[in-house]
Amino acid sequence: MILQIFRLRALRLLQVVLVVLTTGLSSLALASYPDKPIRMIIPWPPGGGSDVLGRIVAKHMSDVLGQPVVVENRAGATGLIGTDMLVKSAPDGYTIVFIADSYIVSPLVSPKTARYDVNKDFTNIGMVGFFPLVLVVNPQNNPGDLKQFIQKGKDPASKMTYSSWGIGSSSHLATEMFLAQTGSQMLHVPFQGAAPAMTAVLGGQVDSVFVPAVVALPHHNAGKAKILGVSSQNRLAAAPQLMTMVEQGVQSWISWMGVLGPANIPTDLADKLTAALKAVVENPKVREELTRGGLDPNFMNQKQLTDFVRSENIRVGDVVKNAKISID
Repeated sequence: MILQIFRLRALRLLQVVLVVLTTGLSSLALASYPDKPIRMIIPWPPGGGSDVLGRIVAKHMSDVLGQPVVVENRAGATGLIGTDMLVKSAPDGYTIVFIADSYIVSPLVSPKTARYDVNKDFTNIGMVGFFPLVLVVNPQNNPGDLKQFIQKGKDPASKMTYSSWGIGSSSHLATEMFLAQTGSQMLHVPFQGAAPAMTAVLGGQVDSVFVPAVVALPHHNAGKAKILGVSSQNRLAAAPQLMTMVEQGVQSWISWMGVLGPANIPTDLADKLTAALKAVVENPKVREELTRGGLDPNFMNQKQLTDFVRSENIRVGDVVKNAKISID
């Protein structure tokens, strides 16, 4: 009996020691994290708009965290190569990705290739902001306002066309969402990249395109193209005279950018990354940089982004299903 009591007390003492040691190690890990450079994957080529924005975020996260956040471009397959690398990386807080909403689209249009689950295979660090797209037309070939453009699109005899930077891209889905709401009809002409898709509109080969605002504004200001609406809740700071799609009665596509990690990053490390990202996005000087790059800064924390991704996955899924978009 005495021996059993001794063993029980010894077991309880061992449990207490283990708890203390585990807590101590966890606190030590958090206190020292990060103690080496963090890799930020950008799943697009260097020099593009998304790459520029990602590098702004990486630079300022480095300042906040006290360790370099090193950018690694892993472009290809509409972002799938870089995203897949992130999913397969160790959940130690030293690999993150600067991502766009396209990572939600990929498993919906190409489930055989993009085999990850957006709700299970990532740690949502935080949203950086929304990336407004604008509906652009050639002013010589098309009516002067959105209402007239919609009416023209409802006439089958008009045989209207639109370009995008690829099947399943944000540009493609934004237009399909627009067509479904307005009852318009247009033939899709995909290109490889926003620049050639925009060039096709400038040259009059296609009627319209949804592109990032930063791509279209120089042509709009020069009178070579006309922006009919902005796909954001608020007007562009760089062009406040342009009406949003919502103001004109059309719900628009929501593009956004954020930072994710692989699933199962320890909570304390993920929290530290989220706090650093929040400090970056809410810094007035950084916000100015991001705005100049075409982003509308809007921070969301882990929970907010997780809820947003769940709702977006459903919304985007409906657009893909109704438009019958598939790459596989």
